[in-house]
Amino acid sequence: MKKLPPIKWKRSKGLVAVLTILTLPLLLAVIGLAVDTGRTFLVKAKLFSAVDAASIAAARAVANGEDAGREAANRYFSANMPADFHNSTATLNNVNYGYDEFGNISIDIDATVEVQNLFLGILGFDSFESHVEAQSVRRPVDLVLVIDNTTSLRYGSIGDVTQDVVDRSKSFVENFHESFDRISLVKFAFGAQVPVEFTDARGHSRSDITTAIDAFSFGSFWNAQYTNASEGMYRALDEMRNVSNPANLKVIVFFTDGAPNTFASHFEFSDGNTYAGAIRTNDESSGTPYGLWRHDSMATRLSGDGYSGSSIYTDLEELPDHYNPHDEDEAEFKVLNPSHTVRPVTQYTTHSTSQLFTRVNRVARNLVEDMAEAARLEGTYVFTLGLGSSLTSTSGPDGEYGEDLLLRMANDPAMLDDADLASDYKSDQLEGVYCHAVDEEALGPCFDQMLDVIIRLTM
Repeated sequence: MKKLPPIKWKRSKGLVAVLTILTLPLLLAVIGLAVDTGRTFLVKAKLFSAVDAASIAAARAVANGEDAGREAANRYFSANMPADFHNSTATLNNVNYGYDEFGNISIDIDATVEVQNLFLGILGFDSFESHVEAQSVRRPVDLVLVIDNTTSLRYGSIGDVTQDVVDRSKSFVENFHESFDRISLVKFAFGAQVPVEFTDARGHSRSDITTAIDAFSFGSFWNAQYTNASEGMYRALDEMRNVSNPANLKVIVFFTDGAPNTFASHFEFSDGNTYAGAIRTNDESSGTPYGLWRHDSMATRLSGDGYSGSSIYTDLEELPDHYNPHDEDEAEFKVLNPSHTVRPVTQYTTHSTSQLFTRVNRVARNLVEDMAEAARLEGTYVFTLGLGSSLTSTSGPDGEYGEDLLLRMANDPAMLDDADLASDYKSDQLEGVYCHAVDEEALGPCFDQMLDVIIRLTM
């Protein structure tokens, strides 16, 4: 077999050098294009994020005027688009507002960014420029703010926090648009009242609401522990059900520092009369029920023999079938509920203090959960805010955690992370938010968290 002559590499060296020189610009262009376009995509993604943050900030701040909205948009844009990010220069160009007759506020934002190239500049392509436009629509909201006025806020484990509650509540309200958003205010203790009702037209009076909040009275020490949460929740639900021309977005924000232990209804007594009022227990594992208290007042006890005082367990004939303090024939929410999976309630028969104590406490908790679920099923989001350590300690005859109840009221998906609560999450119902403020310093961040979620839901 004839052998091939050996390759003489010397003759190829010059050709390789020539080819390298000829292809070097192309190689640099390919490498530069990959690197610089990759950086541009990163910068543009950051720009989208900054525009999104600016849009939400503008929607949130427009309640205090367009200039406040633009200022907030610029502030959040700058915070989310750092200067010289990957050799880029970003500019928020415009923040424009538009309004329609339904109370919708459109927010148009556009921004540009110029990215200096690292490699393509050698070939004469100094920079890439990107332009982003976005429009968001901020829908009006109907919101009921429900505030616990029991005196445990004054004499609780973290001291007097009443002024913090007042200040944070007012700050929260100031983020809603007076011309478009409707706000109602409910307060509760032994009973509940509605200091500010929804208006028929869109909008609300901020001064009326802040004046009503300033007028909150948290009472005296001796009635500190008694929380008729279901009465407050019922008043909020009633506001939502009776508002004219409701907004597409409806929200109840429910604030408390303790678990429910009091409920109202019509009660039949041994004197042959039926009285409307509230029976209270406390947060201990046992105790003496006391009543009746007016369900339409913060802390006023009914007076007279036979239906008032610590001997109520001997004078009460039986428990009613349903919650019905506003209408004796009302039968929507159960008092007697022997099949309840967590807190069964059977009829009161033996006229003993301990038996009535357990039943009243269970009813108080069942009712507020049932009312919150009714609100969700009717298209209203329920947000719950809890304050202080009592919510993370066991209380009542069944040794429950108060914050578990607030999680259920909100139908917060965080329940899925808790084996004991996962089965209580309703995947087919609206998801709300529960926030726990460990002390008064955490109240502001909790209100802010809820505000951010509400603003996002309006968009």
